[in-house]
Amino acid sequence: MNKTEINWTDLTWNPASGCTKVSQECKYCYAETLAENKRGTKAFPNGFDMTIRPHKLAEPGRTRRPSLIFTNSMSDLFHDEISDAYRDRCFAAIRDAPRHRYQVLTKRPETAERYFSTRSVPDCVWLGVTVGVRESLGRIDILRRINARVRFLSCEPLLEQLDGIDLSGIAWVIGGGESGSHLSRPDICQKRAMVERGPKGGPRWVPRADRIGWARHLRNATKAAGAAFWWKQFGGPTPKSGGRLLDGREWNEMPEHISGAMPEADPRALRLIA
Repeated sequence: MNKTEINWTDLTWNPASGCTKVSQECKYCYAETLAENKRGTKAFPNGFDMTIRPHKLAEPGRTRRPSLIFTNSMSDLFHDEISDAYRDRCFAAIRDAPRHRYQVLTKRPETAERYFSTRSVPDCVWLGVTVGVRESLGRIDILRRINARVRFLSCEPLLEQLDGIDLSGIAWVIGGGESGSHLSRPDICQKRAMVERGPKGGPRWVPRADRIGWARHLRNATKAAGAAFWWKQFGGPTPKSGGRLLDGREWNEMPEHISGAMPEADPRALRLIA
């Protein structure tokens, strides 16, 4: 279990690592960059090749403070190279520590649907899909067919306006622009970034006026659907380059309108009194 700078969670837990790219959102995967930079180390001996990590399964049980846990942040729990038998072990570990809330995000909802066709989603699991381009909107339809207490979307990297998005049955939406050192290249920045270089004397990176509308459209669709909205970042070469303000404020909503969605105690409040 690791602390993280991802602002919508408390901890990351990786009972597996490694993945393969399946859509446009994957092109500049932060997890791949991190793992490949550490290939051959104790942390990532196989780089970003799929690696099962059963020694990690006991970690939720050893973490006493009820927390939000981004599960498999360095992989996809529904990757083809992860067996159902090992997934069963992961969800057994989750059921053994239900005081936490496990944010399970996938780009392979069809595998999740097959898996949960004969199994229930634990109430302490938030199940989500990545949707950063209109081509990925079909993932939401599959997610809706899975009976989970909290369904959520990660619209990061947001690479275009998600016209036609249907958020019925979705409790929480995270939005965010892409980040990474590759955005220091002007050609890539022009194609994928929600930021541009700022004027002299001001912030180095600022949200692009022609792309702020992508974020507003997503926020407005989320609010119209009665879901909670979290704007993570505008992105840039680092996650904090473009800031987080959307129309003059931060959007830090959690799916608290869903009964039982949050951990037994709010970990953000606990941090203030620790």
